[in-house]
Amino acid sequence: METIEDEARPGRPFSVRNEGLISKVRELIQEERATVRMMADEFGVNRETIGQILVEDLGKRKVASRFVPHSLSDDQIHERVQYAKDIIKTARRNKNFLNSIVRAEDET
Repeated sequence: METIEDEARPGRPFSVRNEGLISKVRELIQEERATVRMMADEFGVNRETIGQILVEDLGKRKVASRFVPHSLSDDQIHERVQYAKDIIKTARRNKNFLNSIVRAEDET
């Protein structure tokens, strides 16, 4: 009787997600803006593999349809601190200021 199951093979299963591909993706995103689809087409792999490399191997996350680093630059940190100080200063001058802020969950 014939079966449709594969015969057991030694070794790890083949994976296209390897150090070589990870390096290529890292280089490409440092040099230019590229979409997941563009990288998948260029490297001949599926989009899920590129997404896994970006998130799991390169520590990126998707923000507004773009992958960005988790960490902030020194300039971004400075801008956020300055913005927070401005809000605090405004709230101290205008006691009703914080009541005028509309939160996302309030907009329904």
